[in-house]
Amino acid sequence: MMHLIMAFSYWITLHNVCELGMIWCSNLGAAGLTAGVWIMFRMDVLPEHGGAFPVEISGPFITSVTLGMMYGHTVTQTMTDVARGIAALIILMHVALCFRL
Repeated sequence: MMHLIMAFSYWITLHNVCELGMIWCSNLGAAGLTAGVWIMFRMDVLPEHGGAFPVEISGPFITSVTLGMMYGHTVTQTMTDVARGIAALIILMHVALCFRL
């Protein structure tokens, strides 16, 4: 169930930013759904088994911030470079999530 909500969070983030241009709605939707996924993870995995702070599950929210940097009103080359670096970090977070689960 956690993966279904996480996939929906990625979809709603991309839909809000890339198709509708609503960056703040994307941030709020991703934050709410990421919090829900964190709660599901905490209920499923005990803290003594690595469930204390699932940083890699926050991918949809970080994606929302990254897309906001890329598609914002005033985009500079520095913002684009930072957003690309954060996008690489998101891929590494997914690899870490695969190893954790």
